[in-house]
Amino acid sequence: FGKSEDAIMDEFILDKNLKWFTYNMFKNIKCIGKGGFGTVYKAILSYESEDKEVALKCPNNFNLNEFFNEWKYHEVCLNSPEIIKLYGFTKDENTSNYMIVMDYANKSDLRGNLEVVVKSSWKQKLHILYKIISGLNEIHRHNLIHRDFHDGNILLHKDRKNDEGEEDEDKEDYKVYISELGLCQPVKSFEKDSIFGIMPFIAPEVLRGKPYTSANDIYSFSMIMWEFTSGILPFSDRTYNAQLSVSICKGERPEIIDNTPQCYINLMKKCWDEDPFKRPSTSEVVDTIKKWIILPYGIKVEDINEELKCNIMEFINAPPAATLLDSASKDVSFAPKDVSLTLASIGHSSLITKTHSNIISRSLGFTGRELNEILEIIKDDKN
Repeated sequence: FGKSEDAIMDEFILDKNLKWFTYNMFKNIKCIGKGGFGTVYKAILSYESEDKEVALKCPNNFNLNEFFNEWKYHEVCLNSPEIIKLYGFTKDENTSNYMIVMDYANKSDLRGNLEVVVKSSWKQKLHILYKIISGLNEIHRHNLIHRDFHDGNILLHKDRKNDEGEEDEDKEDYKVYISELGLCQPVKSFEKDSIFGIMPFIAPEVLRGKPYTSANDIYSFSMIMWEFTSGILPFSDRTYNAQLSVSICKGERPEIIDNTPQCYINLMKKCWDEDPFKRPSTSEVVDTIKKWIILPYGIKVEDINEELKCNIMEFINAPPAATLLDSASKDVSFAPKDVSLTLASIGHSSLITKTHSNIISRSLGFTGRELNEILEIIKDDKN
């Protein structure tokens, strides 16, 4: 496979059992997306007499030493089937930029598939959610925190062939990959009190400037749960600015979509609880969703307890999901007008239009300290 001509990189690749791919091993290279951490390309990798679809990620401001430091915390998760697999590295001959060679997900990210997902059966939705939370649980099990968990960092792949190796366009089973495990984590490069991410997925305590914890990832997961009932981004009718962050910190959450099963609502609300200590762990969420979709070995249907039986029936009897999209666009009021001038004084650099489909993780342009000052003003005005 060759060498990178960088002694440190070559030593790292050898030590971690990765590979260096020469750039001429790739063909049909095509840009498929840009995110907060870099640009991603689709390519065909030709080696060992076969062609394989892969993704090439070119990180923004790639720092070799920083990548090595981050890798030691994340390589422990890479054997999980829900974590994106990394094969090695290459270097763009035109720009001399390093590129990470990884698995290609042919259905792109979850955000681009929300309209399809929301129209799926509850059985399929729960199976996808189960894979997502299982991947996050694997991260937490190794005492790691994702810190930027949202629908743009969850990738979907659909095998085109069935178990017999034949083409099957109707196959419904999705593979789920969690990406952006901090391999090029930019959070450290921001000011201590800065906030990074996509606003609706950021827990209120993080908006207030508190340290990241695993409970923040659970909050982010609750927003993904909500997307599975709505088919749209949370607060899609709002501008993602300081004004919305104040509303979130005051307890506002996306409006519950009509006809959502009550047991699902209950779990979602637990996951977005204002108090991070009251949110369930990933293992608890895994257990809950698993009970909804997988009958324990040796247990007969008639032996299931009544509560679980009722929960399962809620999903079975739920109306078609296509009817849920209509109620997702109800108007939601902004924060109180008496603080609008204060809100207008911060966050101008990060105002985002109400078309959020291409939104990426970014510094929000205001700090937790500034947000807390606004919340104190609101509190004083009420008093």
